[in-house]
Amino acid sequence: MLRITFRQLEAFYWATTLGTVNAAAKHLFVSQPAITARVKELEEILGIALLSRSQQGVQLTPAGRAVLEHAQRLLKLGGELEKCGQHEVPPLDGVLRMGADETSAAVAVSEFLRQLKVRYPSLQVDLSIERSKVLHEKLNRRELDVALQTSPVARPHVADELLGWVQVAWVAGASVELAHLPFSPGDAASVPLVTSPQPSILHYVAKDWLSKSGTDLHQLSTCNSLEMIVKLVRDGHAIAALPVPVVLDHLKQGTLKLVESEPPLPPIAYYVSYLVEKQPAGVGVVVELARAVLESAQFFIDGPRAAADYFS
Repeated sequence: MLRITFRQLEAFYWATTLGTVNAAAKHLFVSQPAITARVKELEEILGIALLSRSQQGVQLTPAGRAVLEHAQRLLKLGGELEKCGQHEVPPLDGVLRMGADETSAAVAVSEFLRQLKVRYPSLQVDLSIERSKVLHEKLNRRELDVALQTSPVARPHVADELLGWVQVAWVAGASVELAHLPFSPGDAASVPLVTSPQPSILHYVAKDWLSKSGTDLHQLSTCNSLEMIVKLVRDGHAIAALPVPVVLDHLKQGTLKLVESEPPLPPIAYYVSYLVEKQPAGVGVVVELARAVLESAQFFIDGPRAAADYFS
């Protein structure tokens, strides 16, 4: 059985041609770990080292030079074969009805649309940024083709795929000093808190964490705009339980800081949901591109780890 795939050959070819794994990942719209894994798979199948790696990038080994010639020929043949089934219209008959919640919108939707435009210049995109509950309703009514959000739709005509887990943490303004660390549910009674309103998953995460103190005396305010919550926190008006990817740039710039908490807040699941009937029309291409862009944006955690390690 042939175990070599075109994905492995592409990863090897473009890492070699462009000189770095990062450049190959951007060219192929996938994550850097994906490129590394595919090249490693190819090396293991062939039983030889193809690339040598250094701080300057990657270089071909003597064996890799011979394999590169074969890879070029196979990729050229694959491209010619692919053209046999190509149509002039882009996926979904030229119109994509895309939904996303504020978390993915803040982090990756702009880059997703940019890459989609590069691939399919004539594709029309109708974008809806809504709460997950609203996205569910639109998918149920078949008003969206695909949506990125925090819970599965669980309907027969909608396919739900778990993309990964998103780290959530308590976040404060850079100048805010708390009396006790790690921050606990018992400490929260004297601290102004803000979160999204029900039925947001962030609301339930915060309420469940606070319930561990056995009291309901917390100053928990709500705001229906994630962008405004981040601004309130940054200006020192409150602290909030937020997805770390949303505030990653602020954390790196020093305008916000993570608050060590005990117990830590749990990560939240993140899904892509799409109409099953749209699979023949090419919705899978959109799903895979969205997955790759989110992974490249460090949207997901690899496993259970502290939020403080997220951007180290």
